[in-house]
Amino acid sequence: MTEKICFITTNRYKFREVSDILKEFDIKIEHLDMDYEENHELGDVEDIAKSSAIVLSKKINKPFFIEDTGLCFEAYKAFPGVFPKFVINAIGYDGIFRLLKDKNRSALFKAAVAYCEPNKNPVTFTGILKGKISEVIENPNIDCFGYDRIFIPNGYPSTISNFLDKKNEFSHRAMAIRMLGKYLKEK
Repeated sequence: MTEKICFITTNRYKFREVSDILKEFDIKIEHLDMDYEENHELGDVEDIAKSSAIVLSKKINKPFFIEDTGLCFEAYKAFPGVFPKFVINAIGYDGIFRLLKDKNRSALFKAAVAYCEPNKNPVTFTGILKGKISEVIENPNIDCFGYDRIFIPNGYPSTISNFLDKKNEFSHRAMAIRMLGKYLKEK
């Protein structure tokens, strides 16, 4: 595939991570820094990503993909669900720690990638990362996703912020993006 594929995101961290992962497949992407509407009433990241891709496909006449991430605390079933960014921005680490005080701290991240070509239905890929929320903020001054400082993946002794150089080996996003990479290489 010689044509660059658009990755639509306003998040520079996502673009950097995704770009690095797709290099494994010799796939180059271009960053389309563009907001788009997400129908959160659908309730699940796969449905939201697919729905958003359908709407975007009417505006963008070339191959593109988007990625949406959800987070679920075991103690609160589907919360924060499709609103992890809103929750961390609204209540911060202290609020999250208060919510989980004396509760089950298990959590999971779910990433959904929707890939779309002109005049075709989107194809989706999903990755899940299980772990737990820490009781302290680790590496508060490191440039990373906010939850990387408080999410401990299963099988790791501390938060993702301590393993940023390895994050693309195990993250929910990396899983979904590798599925996309394999799909594109097999086309």
